[in-house]
Amino acid sequence: MPALRSKVPGHRRTRLRQLRLLNPPDDGSTRSPLVLTISPLLLDRLERAIISTGPNGPETPATVGLTYERLKIPSGGRVLDAYLVEASSTCRSRIALLVFHGVGETISQWVQVQRLLHDRCISSVVFDYSGNGDSSPPGTVRNLHADAIAAYTLVQARFAANGRVCVLGFSMGNAVMLDAYTEFHPAPACMIVGGAFSSAREGAVHAWGIPGWMAHALPDQWNNVVAISRSHPPLLVLHSDADQANPLWMGERIYQTAPEPKQFVILHGLRHNAAYSGPIEQWWAPAIIFIEKSGIEPRRSNSLGFRAVSPVE
Repeated sequence: MPALRSKVPGHRRTRLRQLRLLNPPDDGSTRSPLVLTISPLLLDRLERAIISTGPNGPETPATVGLTYERLKIPSGGRVLDAYLVEASSTCRSRIALLVFHGVGETISQWVQVQRLLHDRCISSVVFDYSGNGDSSPPGTVRNLHADAIAAYTLVQARFAANGRVCVLGFSMGNAVMLDAYTEFHPAPACMIVGGAFSSAREGAVHAWGIPGWMAHALPDQWNNVVAISRSHPPLLVLHSDADQANPLWMGERIYQTAPEPKQFVILHGLRHNAAYSGPIEQWWAPAIIFIEKSGIEPRRSNSLGFRAVSPVE
């Protein structure tokens, strides 16, 4: 009987062979050399696809009744789009917060947060990274590193002479902030890590279900646990026990690794995006207290749905 011919087209047979090479060895030995070969080639394209978003939405701080300034921040040969809202001149303290938002978001989604901060006498700047919103492309890890420094430098120049500057990262924005914070000069008065993943590798395993061996084939960029191990300003780690995107254990690892001074606040029952959508007052309550005191431990309060924990229980 003649041998059966494969009916799979040639290009598909090639693809199937590649996929077999991508499978982990049955004996648990070293992962495929092909992954190590292709991951650097795919990294730039992967970064651009994951980091970039569509255009900015129509909402501005004026939508929620605020006077604001539309900033264009130079970063390398690119220009970053940002909203700046200044607190009232009648406020006794002058504090400014630079916000590093998460993946898939644009500054238009953060105007309610800027309203809340304004009402608490905190000036704010929220900016879109390269490749996000109306900021210049492309969005890559290297470009976002430069973006973080450029945005912080502008905020420092604008507010530091007459007040204090703090920084806050949310979700993926923590990786951008922590990747660059040792280059923030002068150092911020306080730093908040909110709803962060422990590392991009562990985040990929949790969110996408890819095997750990495959995640480890990618460069270990945006490792927040490693980044926070360096000397830092007074730190608040803020995480919800109901966060499904970046589970609580990720925030616990970041807190446990960070040197002093540090505080850890667990929010109860708030979903991941509660920082800018939904009950934002509950999410922001401990953050605002921390910012107002520029690093002093937040008050403990059951009525606001959070508790301060130091150390992790």
